[in-house]
Amino acid sequence: MALAIYSGLYPLPIRDEQLPNLMNTSELQFNVIYTPGTVRYLTPFISTLLRWSDCRYRMVANGCSDDECDLLRAITALDDRLELLIMPEKRMVPHGETLDFLHARTDSDWFCFMDSDILAVGPFLEDFQEDLQQAEVFSSCLPLWYNEDDITLPTSFRHMHGIHAYAENGATIACDYFVIYNNREFMKTREATGVGLKVIAWNELEAEHQEALEKMGLKKADYDSGKALTMLMADRGARVRYRQSDNLKHIGGFTEVGAIEGALLFSRGGFDKLANSFPRPIARWLIGLADIWYVRKHLWQKGPTQNSIEEDYNLASRIRRRTTTARYFYLLIIGLVDDQPLPTLPLLGDAIAEQRIAIVTNDIADLVKGVRTSPGPWQDQ
Repeated sequence: MALAIYSGLYPLPIRDEQLPNLMNTSELQFNVIYTPGTVRYLTPFISTLLRWSDCRYRMVANGCSDDECDLLRAITALDDRLELLIMPEKRMVPHGETLDFLHARTDSDWFCFMDSDILAVGPFLEDFQEDLQQAEVFSSCLPLWYNEDDITLPTSFRHMHGIHAYAENGATIACDYFVIYNNREFMKTREATGVGLKVIAWNELEAEHQEALEKMGLKKADYDSGKALTMLMADRGARVRYRQSDNLKHIGGFTEVGAIEGALLFSRGGFDKLANSFPRPIARWLIGLADIWYVRKHLWQKGPTQNSIEEDYNLASRIRRRTTTARYFYLLIIGLVDDQPLPTLPLLGDAIAEQRIAIVTNDIADLVKGVRTSPGPWQDQ
């Protein structure tokens, strides 16, 4: 067993089986960032990554309390593929700035990072063999709450967000939840452009880089973490790939909107409550109408945004699905860990996404059950 605190839950990972004719995946080190309020609830996920891969993992404490750092120390001490890095600032550093800090402390051939609310249920690297062979930038792990309309960024939208894996013009722009960069190509582009991994606005880019992005048909008001750098790498010839894997499950939003002490399930008001009172087939239709209603209400009260109405609708739907899912899983894990009442499966307005959530609910319940019956420092919390 890779982690003693989860002994009896999983067998010892097989570390000697390397994927044929590929990079040596045992040399990959993923940076996994933990933020305040998440350490106790998300650290069990690391055991699934250890079981189903031969990679190494750097567990990063970003603004975490002393108790949370102590728990991370105890966990990383139990497996030689784990390492701890505590960010030097007491505050929680913005995500993109944290990634830049971590990259500056990476001297390997690949720079990798993934969200801390991702768990593995199978050998996920096998799903990426061909892409890892070919790409200088590889990404995966859309959140459980995504739908097909989220993946491709329409030309008319002003903002390039983390969930966008493709552009409407056919370009692969890579989601930013699970990413593997060729470090040499990363450094070449970064040194040439001065662009890093933090969120960046159009007016913060130099004119020549604006021109490059505009020629690619990717002029946007702003770019989420790593997006502008990835596109400038592509402009210089880097191959960018995206592929989803059924063996990786990503909650999405847990660290930002899920882990709120005393959190309740998401509701914007009476229309949402009305929708949730109906059977699911009707409720799914009503919740879509609610998105339109709340956007219109906001526009009436605050005035028009610079976005198209389609972008405002899409963003409202994503915020609702993201927040609903994240708060559901926060309450679920608290309930499983602390013997509290468990929440009911959330209404997202998308039957496929709701099915994904139901499946992962069972995966997490099994995981937490195994953790709770195993000795180790996690139990001391």
